[in-house]
Amino acid sequence: MKHHPINHDTREHGHDDAHSQAHLRATKLPSFRACLEGSAMSEEGFIGALLQTSLSRLDAWTLPDLERLLAACLRYNHSPTGREIFLVPDHAAGAPLIVVGVDGWSRVLNEHKQFAGMRFRESIELVDGIPAWIECTIHRRDRRVATAVREYLCEVRGTTTAWITHPRRMLRHKAMVQCARITFGMGEIVDPDEAQRTYATTNQRTEGLAQTLPKTSHPPTKRGPTSVNELKSALGL
Repeated sequence: MKHHPINHDTREHGHDDAHSQAHLRATKLPSFRACLEGSAMSEEGFIGALLQTSLSRLDAWTLPDLERLLAACLRYNHSPTGREIFLVPDHAAGAPLIVVGVDGWSRVLNEHKQFAGMRFRESIELVDGIPAWIECTIHRRDRRVATAVREYLCEVRGTTTAWITHPRRMLRHKAMVQCARITFGMGEIVDPDEAQRTYATTNQRTEGLAQTLPKTSHPPTKRGPTSVNELKSALGL
């Protein structure tokens, strides 16, 4: 019997196959149906696009991972088959991170009914010809006092190509994202730079731990479907 790829063995917890099947069906995932209808695509095309875009950075994943992604897409009006939102591994926490690019953050701000504009300030002090800090201020229609967040270059400067070629733009993006997160309470999503830092930190911790543990050989654990047919099977389509 072929078992659906889920995060745990339901047999160990006393669940029968019928319960597992019902849990995995697409009809039990309102977010999947809502995103599918909003995409104006066929089921085959939508699932294929999911695997090629927002899920492409993961080696494997679970249906709860997919549901978290789709729920975030509906909440922030992003397409799961575009380039604004995607999942990346977070081996420290287990569940993948929901990452939103700067264009996606800009969309969230401009489409929020309480957004009343934002402005930026730059430090006159320079570090390697770059402002030492950039401050973003966001106004909400339903608040008397605006929210201001200042990001310092010495604390957030990265080593990626974008930070090397466009450091001012990256610092401005960091200020905007952090200010948006505080102003509108968007704690479940991160920007690509944060995701990259998390990944690097996790790798460093893993390498350090590996040096203290005996070497063992274990095959990688498969978290979920990795093809269109497997995903359709898991969703009960």
